[in-house]
Amino acid sequence: MDKNDQLLYALVMQYQQLAMMALGKLARPGEGMRADLDEASFFIDVLAMLEEKTQGRVPDELARLMKSAVTDLRLNFVDEKGRHGAANAKTDDASSGADA
Repeated sequence: MDKNDQLLYALVMQYQQLAMMALGKLARPGEGMRADLDEASFFIDVLAMLEEKTQGRVPDELARLMKSAVTDLRLNFVDEKGRHGAANAKTDDASSGADA
C-alpha cells in the first residue's frame, strides 16, 4: 500500500470507531457509553460514500476493509435502532398504563 492507501485505511478505521461510539457499542472518552443514532448514521453514510467513490481504485485489501466496515456498521445500526425502538415502546406502554 502506498501512503495515500495507508491514510485512507486510517480514515476508515477512525470513522468505524466513531460510528461504534455513536452506536453506543464503544465508550466515548470521558463520556462512557451513549448512543446517538443520527450521528452514527452520518459516519456510516460517509464510509459508504467512500466505498462507492473509491470502487475499483484501491487495493483489494482496502476495498474489503471498507465493505466489511460498512456492512458491520449497518448491521449494528439496525440492532441499535431495534433496541431503541423497543425501549421507546416500553416507555410509551408504561406511560399509557399509568394514565389508565
